[in-house]
Amino acid sequence: MSNQIQNLLKQAEQQAKSSVAVDSSVTCSSRTFSTDSEAKNFFAKLKQKLLWIKEWNAESTLTSYELFDASGNVCQRKTAVVGDFIRLSLHGSGKYDWVRILDIHDSPDEIVLTVKPSFNPTKEQTETNVTSHFFTSDATNNFCVERKGKIINFCVIGLNEQTNTEETKNIVETARNFATANIGSYFGIQKAEWKIFCENFLETEEGERAKR
Repeated sequence: MSNQIQNLLKQAEQQAKSSVAVDSSVTCSSRTFSTDSEAKNFFAKLKQKLLWIKEWNAESTLTSYELFDASGNVCQRKTAVVGDFIRLSLHGSGKYDWVRILDIHDSPDEIVLTVKPSFNPTKEQTETNVTSHFFTSDATNNFCVERKGKIINFCVIGLNEQTNTEETKNIVETARNFATANIGSYFGIQKAEWKIFCENFLETEEGERAKR
C-alpha cells in the first residue's frame, strides 16, 4: 500500500484500539492482473469511474447516489470535484443523507476520494451549521484505489465515525440516525455490503456473482 493509504489505515487501527467514543471501519479488496500493463489500464479506468458518482449506483445494493455542485444544484458535470456534494438515499431510511467532497488525492499509482458528512445544500443557508447525516461532521470516509505492479487494491476507510444525535431537529430524527449508524457502517452500508461495493468496482468474480 502507498503512504497515503497506509496513514489512513494506521489512523483506523489507532481509533479501533482507542478508548475514545469514536469508531473506524476498514474494508479492502484486491485484484491481480496477468501483466503490469493490464493493471495499469484498468487502474486508469477505475480512477475515472471513482469520480463518476452516478456510476456508484451500479455497484451498491442499499444506497443510491446523486452528485450536486457547490451551489446545491444537481451537477451537470460527470466528474466530481472538491467542494461538490453527494446526496445519499439509503433504502428505507426515511430521509436523504449528505456528504461533501473534502479532498481528492490523485497521483500516478493511487487516488483517494475523501468525503465528510455535510449540511443539506438545497435548503436555506441558515441551516449550513446542521449536519444532515447519521454521523457527525467529524467523520470522514476515504475511497482508496492503488496500483502496485499487477495488483489493484480498493479500500473504503471510515474514520471518526460517531452517531449524530446532537445536530438533529427532533427525537424522531435522532432515533433514526442512531439506528442507521449502528445497523450499518458509514453511508448506511453494512460491512458485507461495502465488501460487495469494492468487489464490484474491481469487477472480480465475487462481485459479478453478487450482481446476479
